[in-house]
Amino acid sequence: MGDKPAAAHLTTGAYPLYDPPMPRRPLHGIRIVDLTLERGELTGRLLADLGAEVLRVEPPGGSPARSMLPVVGDQSLFFTFRNAGKKGVELDLSKDPDRERLHELLACSDVVIDSAEPGSWADSGLDADDLARRHPHLIVCSITAYGRTGPYAGRDVPCAVIDATAGMAFKAGVPEREPLLPPGNIADDTASMHAVFAIECALVQQHATGAGQVIDLSVNEAAAQIADWSLSNWTRSLDAGMPSLDSRIGPGPVYTILPCKDGYVRLVIIAERHWKAMRAWLGEPDYLQDPEYETFMGRFGIADAVLNPLYTELFSTMTMLEVAEECQNRGIVCTPILKPDDVLVNPHFEAR
Repeated sequence: MGDKPAAAHLTTGAYPLYDPPMPRRPLHGIRIVDLTLERGELTGRLLADLGAEVLRVEPPGGSPARSMLPVVGDQSLFFTFRNAGKKGVELDLSKDPDRERLHELLACSDVVIDSAEPGSWADSGLDADDLARRHPHLIVCSITAYGRTGPYAGRDVPCAVIDATAGMAFKAGVPEREPLLPPGNIADDTASMHAVFAIECALVQQHATGAGQVIDLSVNEAAAQIADWSLSNWTRSLDAGMPSLDSRIGPGPVYTILPCKDGYVRLVIIAERHWKAMRAWLGEPDYLQDPEYETFMGRFGIADAVLNPLYTELFSTMTMLEVAEECQNRGIVCTPILKPDDVLVNPHFEAR
C-alpha cells in the first residue's frame, strides 16, 4: 500500500514486540488500527505476526483486559498473549478531539478492527457503517457476538454464552452427563482467526480496487463452524424432515481413551492394518485370530470385555510418550492426551 506517514502519539514499547530476524513478512506495509476490547484482540496480534503495523487504541487508563487473570507481576497473560507485537496509544473516544485524532489515523490506515456491539457507538460517528462512509478506502472488520443483523444483534454476551448458543457446550463433556463449557476463550479466538482470513481476502480486493468494505463477523457463527460435523448433520436432518440424532463423543470403541503410567492416551484402531499391528504387539494370542476381528464391527463387539483390558495392561508400565512412540513405530494411530504443562515440555513442541 506504499509508505504511510508515521502515526503521532504512539509508543512502540507498550507491548512485548515479537520481531525475529526473517525476510519481509507478507503484510509488511499494512497499517491496522485495533479498537477491540477483549473480544477480537487476538486478531491484531496474528496480523502483527504476519508483518502488519498494528496500532492498539485503548481508553484512558488502559484496556480492561490488562487486569484479566492470570496475572504475573503486573502483566495479564490474557492481555499480553493477545497484544504482543502491537504499538499502543490511549484515546478518549467519548471526546471530540480524540475522535478526530482517530479519524486522522484511520485516513492513513488500511484496516480497522472493532468489537463493539451494534448501537454501542450511537451518535459518535464510530459505528462500522459510519467509519466505512467517512473512509471509503478502509476495511472495517466488525467482530460481534451475533453479527450486525438478526434478532440477536446487539446482545453483549461473554464467550461462555456463545459456547452454548453455537452448539459447542452440547458437544463437550461425557455423553451421559450434562453439557460442559469448553476451556478458555475458544469461541472468541476462533472468530479472531476467521477475522484474519477475512481481512487478508479484503486486502487483496482493496489492493485491486482501492475500495474498502465492512466485514460483519459473528462469533456465534464462527464457533458453530468448528462443532465437528454437527452443522452438516443437522442441515441434512432438517432438509429431510428427520430428527437430529447428534450426540457427544466420549471415550469409546472408535477413539478409545486408555490409562498408562503417567496419564492417558487415545488409541485409534480402525483399519485392518492397525489391528494386525496391535495383535502382533500383543503376541498373536490364539483367541484373537478369528477373521471376524479383522473387521471394525467384529472388534466392536469385544472392545469393552476383551480388548480394552488387554491394551490397559500393555500400557500400564509405559509413559504416554512411550506408548505413542511405540504405536507410531508399529503403524498404529495413538496420541498422548497432554496437559498444558506437558505441551510446553513436549520434545516436538520445544523443537518447533
